Amino acid sequence: MSPDTIAFVTDYATDTRSWSDRQLQYKYGALLIIPPEPHLSAANKLRKEYRWAQGAEIDAHISLTVRLPRAITTADWQELESIAAKIQRFTVRYGPLKHYLPFPGVCWDIEPQDRLDHLRAALEMASCFKGALARPYPFSAHMTIAELLTVEQTEQYMIDLETTAPRGDFVCGYVSYVAPDADFRFSERARLKLGD
Repeated sequence: MSPDTIAFVTDYATDTRSWSDRQLQYKYGALLIIPPEPHLSAANKLRKEYRWAQGAEIDAHISLTVRLPRAITTADWQELESIAAKIQRFTVRYGPLKHYLPFPGVCWDIEPQDRLDHLRAALEMASCFKGALARPYPFSAHMTIAELLTVEQTEQYMIDLETTAPRGDFVCGYVSYVAPDADFRFSERARLKLGD
């Protein structure tokens, strides 16, 4: 099939001249979990208050896969849908807080790690991840509140938020595919439904 007849799942940013090398690695997005409401609004509110500072606009989320190395075609999406359908939905718990010092930042601990890692590994077996950059650190599911902090800020935020940061759980029934626009604002482009 010639490139001009391939159907893609979404459009991608074309003017990336102002992007850094690191940003370019995210051009085709990734698969992640975005919590449903009201958990999403509560998490986003806290992230805004406590200096979410990645340099990208994106909702609170749990990162799953490595970054995609190329555009996703409809055939790729059908393969991903087939993988996701074989994995049963499950309950995700967020909280208490955690950090990864000496790497500064504050996030919610996420459980169950084993179910999330199983989901991640299954999705990353799809052909669209062939040639993707390797994960720099072992997978550890978390949901970031603030990063690009100092060690001292990290320690203080852990104290400040210990009793006020929300905790909760939600049913993970789908995985979101997100990608950035030309201004490096990420949005959900599609969803992979998990099995019932």
